[in-house]
Amino acid sequence: MKNAYHFLILAAVSALLFGCKSFEMPSVFEKGTRETPRYGKDAVHYQCENYQSFGLKLSQNGEDAWVMLPDHEVGLVRDANDKQLYHYGTMDLRLNGDQTTLDDSDHLHLKGCKPPAAS
Repeated sequence: MKNAYHFLILAAVSALLFGCKSFEMPSVFEKGTRETPRYGKDAVHYQCENYQSFGLKLSQNGEDAWVMLPDHEVGLVRDANDKQLYHYGTMDLRLNGDQTTLDDSDHLHLKGCKPPAAS
């Protein structure tokens, strides 16, 4: 009986070790393809002050902007007089490099928004 018990333990340990042979720990330092941001490949991810962020897609001609927030998306139209300003209703987006702002007079005030650094 004692030999059978040892045999079962040996068989279980062998099975576990055999299963671990194909297991590979992921490398956190690996330089591979980057994860696609939740906004999609074509969107630019803006990181703002106070850890807030949004995604932005511009139309091919630059006349329309699509702002992607965590809970909804909004289409904005370029202002006829100011080419850096996009608006829709109470929402305004001012593209200004590292000082881009997104403001909805009701509740949203994102400032100091920066696109990712060029790599």
